This record gives sequence, C-alpha cells and structure tokens, in this order.
Amino acid sequence: MTLSRLPSPLVAAIAALVVFAATAFVLSQTRGHAPAAPTEIPAGALRTADGTIAAAQARLQRDPGNVIALNALASASLDKARETGDPSWYTRADEAAHRALADDPRSFAAMDSLGSLALTRHRFADALSWSRRSLAVAPTRVAPLGIRADALIELGRYGAGFAAIQRRLDLRPDLPSYSRASYALELRGDRREAISVMTLAVDAGAPGSEGQAWTRVQLGLLRFGGGDLDGAEREMRAALAARPGDARATAGLAKVLAARGHLARAAALDSRAIDRLPLPEYPAALAEIHGALGRPAAVREDLALARAMQALLAANGSNVDLDVSLANADARRPGAADVAAARAARLARPGVIGDQALGWVLTRAGRCAEGDRYATRSLRLGTRDALMLFQAGMAAACAGHADLARERLAGALALNPAFSVRWAPVARRELAGLS
Repeated sequence: MTLSRLPSPLVAAIAALVVFAATAFVLSQTRGHAPAAPTEIPAGALRTADGTIAAAQARLQRDPGNVIALNALASASLDKARETGDPSWYTRADEAAHRALADDPRSFAAMDSLGSLALTRHRFADALSWSRRSLAVAPTRVAPLGIRADALIELGRYGAGFAAIQRRLDLRPDLPSYSRASYALELRGDRREAISVMTLAVDAGAPGSEGQAWTRVQLGLLRFGGGDLDGAEREMRAALAARPGDARATAGLAKVLAARGHLARAAALDSRAIDRLPLPEYPAALAEIHGALGRPAAVREDLALARAMQALLAANGSNVDLDVSLANADARRPGAADVAAARAARLARPGVIGDQALGWVLTRAGRCAEGDRYATRSLRLGTRDALMLFQAGMAAACAGHADLARERLAGALALNPAFSVRWAPVARRELAGLS
C-alpha cells in the first residue's frame, strides 16, 4: 500500500498504545545539535539501554554537566522504563533531561525526552508544551511532531493533531508513522485498511527487534478486534517466535486463548506476562479470567496488585486518574466521589478516550442520561471497537433508548462475539432482554 491511499489529512486519534513507537524513535533524531566527540559515548555502548546508561554515568562522573551524556542517560532511562515496567526509570529520565536543559536551554533532545515522558505519564498538556519548545529550536525535525500529534489528539484538538500526523507521514514513512496511520484508520472504522497499514509497520521494523514485535502485537490486536481469532493468534505466536518471552505478545496470546475458552492456559500466560513486565493491565486482565473461573479470592488479589502498580506509577509522576476511575467502575457501583474523580480525569484527557471512560463511570453510577451523552461522544470518530460499542450500548439501555442499545450491543457482538471474558456474556444477556 502506498501513502497516496491514506486519507489526507488523516482523521485519527493517537492513544497510549503508540507511545512506545514514538518514544523508540523520538530520541534518535538529533540533527542540528553539535555532534559529540568520538570519545563522549562509545558507539558500542549505544546498542543497549544498559550499555548507554553505564557509559553515560561514567562520563558524568568525570564531567557532571556533560549535556550529551545527560541526554543519552535520559533517553536510555525511558527505554529501561519501557523494557522493565519500572516507573522509577521515569523519574531518572526526568532528572537527567532537566539537568541537560539547565546546562543547555536549547537542547531539543532534552525537550523531546521530557515530551515523550509526559506522554507516557498521561500529562498531555505538558507534552504539548515540550513539543512546541522543541519545534521552536529545531522546526524541521520529525521527533517533536509525533509528540505534538499525540498530545493534541488526547487533548481533543483533532484538527491540529491530524495535521501533525499527516506532516510526519509526509516527512518520514517509517514504523511510527505507519503505526499512527493504522490506528487512525481503525478509529475511523476502517479495520481492513488499518490491518494493511499495520502490516507495513511490521515490515518497516528490523527483524527480531522490539519495535517489530510491538507492531506485530498491535496487528494481532487489530485482528482480534475484528473477531479473527486465528489471525490474532498467528501474529502473537510470530512475535513470540521472534522474541521469546516478550511480555506484550504473551499477554496478547493470553487474550486470544481466553476468548477461545482456554481460561486456565490464558491465566498462566497472563501470570507470566506480569512476572516479566509489571503493567497494571495484565493483573486486570487476569482478574477477568479468574472471575470467569469462579475464583473470587484470586480476583481480589489481582485487583489489589493492579492498584499497587497504579500507585507506583502515580508516585513516579504518572496521571493514572482515568485508569483508576475505570477500574473502580468495573469493580463496583461508583459513588459521588468516583464520579467527581472521573470528571476531573476527563478534563485532562478530553478526547474520545476520556469521553468513553466518563460515560462508563456515569452509566455504572446510574446517571443514565449523562452517561449516554458521553458514550455517544466517544463514538464521534466512527470507531468500531467492541468494548466501546458495548459500553455505549449499556449507556443507551440505561437511558431508555432501547433501539439504540440493541444496535450498539449487536454491533459489539458482531465485531467479536468474544471481545471480553467478562463483558461479552453481559452484552448477550442485555441484548436478549431488550429483544
């Protein structure tokens, strides 16, 4: 597929799932900065995050204000956070980048690190500010364009965000650009083209690299979202064959096996993913499986672990308010304090994701008319996502709009009858009741 077949400008919304692709490439774009002397950071050290960190720290022991070493340390610390799931690396990246800026206020590499960090922390207004500063210093680079696009779209400023996406595609059709284009097409409801473009992203990645594995997992999730369980499993297993033990591919395969009804095997895989990469979404997924297996004590343990991981992220600067609001809404009937927290979280993320989350919290709280209003807003880009349609269907049913509820719930189940171990059976029961 050629770029000429992509929409221009692209109508898209970039969520947390493309942050890795942006981060992985953002920090390598350093044209326009004074080049480092050959002995600053040994070339061989740059092959791994650990090697870069060790080399940068050694250089900083001799020269504490060395901007190049500080920027290398900030970039590699972001890589370590992604590789390990340890959010304390975010704090180290933050400190190193700010030290670099203190010594060189025009260091766009430091600005890009801080912009990428703000995205991963879901602090989108900060990310937008850093991208502006970086572009003001070096306006021809693609790195801050990705940061700018992600931030604008999460802030609900779609026109400007779409333009930034299109600009990056025009400048550099690479893995991050294809990933964004694919997600844009998915959010517009064109899953077939989204799959085609994500396949281009896979092909653009280096064989066996983390980037290629990540895009293959996203391709598998696209196939899963359309109910193609065979295709989804094929992509997850291909990612694992290229990178044995990859946590994201392991969790993706668990999702597919759970949808097939192999709950015990799926639970074992999710547990393995948690051990390798402690991200809150993994114990949350495991809780759903344990719930389906009738293990309430295990569910409580899983949710407690997810909350502990969220608390650790918050302690290291991440804004997890929207995630916490959603988790609370799934676990219990939200109270007034939960609704207030969800409203505040949505103000910081007023795009379709924020609307979806607030709509669900309001619906679960019994505030049906308002829940339906936000759920309807969450569909305004034409997204065909089963969970989003399910939640919007439940909101419509809560508000008394039976025909709309039937349409949305049937749409969710038509996309993927096994979209969620927990919620797909609820969708079927609700649809049967409405019929």
